[in-house]
Formats: sequence, C-alpha cells, structure tokens
Amino acid sequence: RQVRERVDRVLGTDTELVVAHSLGTLVSYLVLADRPELSPALITMGSPLGSPMAFDSLTPAPVDGVGVWPGSVRSWTNIAAVGDPACGGRGLATRFGDRVVDHIIDNGHRAHDPEPYLNARVTGRAVAESLGLI
Repeated sequence: RQVRERVDRVLGTDTELVVAHSLGTLVSYLVLADRPELSPALITMGSPLGSPMAFDSLTPAPVDGVGVWPGSVRSWTNIAAVGDPACGGRGLATRFGDRVVDHIIDNGHRAHDPEPYLNARVTGRAVAESLGLI
C-alpha cells in the first residue's frame, strides 16, 4: 500500500513514460489502472503480471480471462527474459491482448536482474520510441 501511494504521488498528467521492473510492474499497473487521466507509455520488464497469483488478484479484475488495459496508457511494451522466474520467460500479450508488444531477450545468468533489462537494445529502442525520439 505504501509503495503504491509513493508511485501514485509522483505520477502526473505530464508523465510521458513509466518504466517498471518485477513487482514494480504490478504497482505501476494498479496505479495506472486507477488513474485514467494519465496517458503515459508503459514499459514492463521481468513482470509477474501474467502469473496466476498476480493476474487473478488484479484490480480491475480480468474480464473473460483477459486483463483490463491499464487506464489510458497509450502504449505498452513488455520485455521478458528467457529463464526469468518472475515472468516464466513469457510475454503478456496472451493475458492482456495484442496491444501489448512483447519482446523476449536473453539476460544470461542474470535473468531477472534489472541491469541487463535496462541495458538491452530493445529497452533503449522502446524508451526512444515512447518519447518520440525515433
């Protein structure tokens, strides 16, 4: 609850991009789903949102087995690493619909670490595209 409140406080209508890793993706999803006045791009990395434990407890609840799009998010790029136990090496489009753009990468022996996710070429490209730099 406290982490969610902290994230909620720093996001405003001028927020253009939210980048989240691991459980931060769950917190970001919950905040963005509850704040339709926000319309950032969303980049999730190593996300457990598709796991039954997280997916089945989302607010708003999934409809007919499909997760609800988080508020007014304008685009959603999800990056999952092979061997990452948090995401099972799988994307999120199967759970949230084909508007989610999934990328599968290989972070080597550091499958869930944030640093290889952040340093991946696909992440840099997603950030640049989200900010209109390319």
